Amino acid sequence: MTRAACVLNTRPREQAAELSALLRAAGFEPVEAPAIEIQPAWEPAELQRVSADLRGGLYAWLVLQSANAAASLPLEHVNVLCGEATARALGAPVAQTLARFSATAAVEALRPLLRPADCVLVPRAADGREELIDGLAELDVRVDAPIAYRTVAASASQLAALRDAPVHGVTFCSPSAVRALLAALGGDWVAARRVVCLGETTAATARESGVRVDATAAETSMHSLVQAVASVLGVTA
Repeated sequence: MTRAACVLNTRPREQAAELSALLRAAGFEPVEAPAIEIQPAWEPAELQRVSADLRGGLYAWLVLQSANAAASLPLEHVNVLCGEATARALGAPVAQTLARFSATAAVEALRPLLRPADCVLVPRAADGREELIDGLAELDVRVDAPIAYRTVAASASQLAALRDAPVHGVTFCSPSAVRALLAALGGDWVAARRVVCLGETTAATARESGVRVDATAAETSMHSLVQAVASVLGVTA
């Protein structure tokens, strides 16, 4: 019997279950090895201010780059733009979703919907990239971009156990996961596996770090990510 290809799931432990289940259903053997963990980073006074402004209707739109950015926020009083995977993770209706979330796609989606002086809330990671904030600012709107969470790399010793593991493919769902795995195992280890990324921002970080990206999910969803894994490892998802 041919052994199923092993695929590394680098998502944070509390977010890994969906991807692992879909990989298993598609005929792969998932290997869970969280490369990062998510920690809330709200300043209490700022969270209180933002929550009050959301309830008061100050923001024309709330843009969520991930479900982590929505933690602790009231979502029922604002238009929300996010990726499809984030919408499903939130379990709440949103105004608009993007099949493939990226800074460019978000700005283009909001361009016809925003008026000058509108205020857009973009809660973000402490080490997040600036493309989305800069792109929205160019639309002549006000951008409120508080730090909502931070990502912390897993210890190198935790990830070192993977060095001799029979891993055929690696999935990355965030730039911080790319950086963490490279720091722990090095570029040569990653280069010997097929690499699949969830979004263009993650793929760009991988390429900038010297990683060959074999595929990027067509949509920002775990199902689409597994389809991309199948496309490079030869299994039909």
